[in-house]
Amino acid sequence: MDGGLPRTALLCLGSDTVVNLAGLPREPMIINLWAQWCAPCREESPYLRAALADLEGVTFLGINYDDDKPDWALEFADLVGWRYPHVMDQTKSLQGPLRVPGLPTTIFVTADGKIAGVHPGVLESEEQLKDLAHEYLGVTP
Repeated sequence: MDGGLPRTALLCLGSDTVVNLAGLPREPMIINLWAQWCAPCREESPYLRAALADLEGVTFLGINYDDDKPDWALEFADLVGWRYPHVMDQTKSLQGPLRVPGLPTTIFVTADGKIAGVHPGVLESEEQLKDLAHEYLGVTP
């Protein structure tokens, strides 16, 4: 792993495609761990949707985490307008490798695949997310 994303075999939310986080394309990425049952995850959902449109050159990935209702999760992602890929980690296999403190958690990954920063807890605004992307990834909206 060397400060980067771990090797995984996570299913895409809503399909049978298997994803290896360590094998994702090398580009700046914001990864958000969430669950449909998580009230703070619901609170921050509009900020993630809005920032996606403003942060050019940054890939977004959602990880539906510790959620035993993937159908509800898929419906939630659609309702809040998240138009980026999501994978599932129903068994919390990423808890150790990514040191997930709880939900929501947002992880910032540099173009060379290194984890540059982690924001535990709810994002309070779109501006906060953009500021964190600038701080950790050097991107400017």
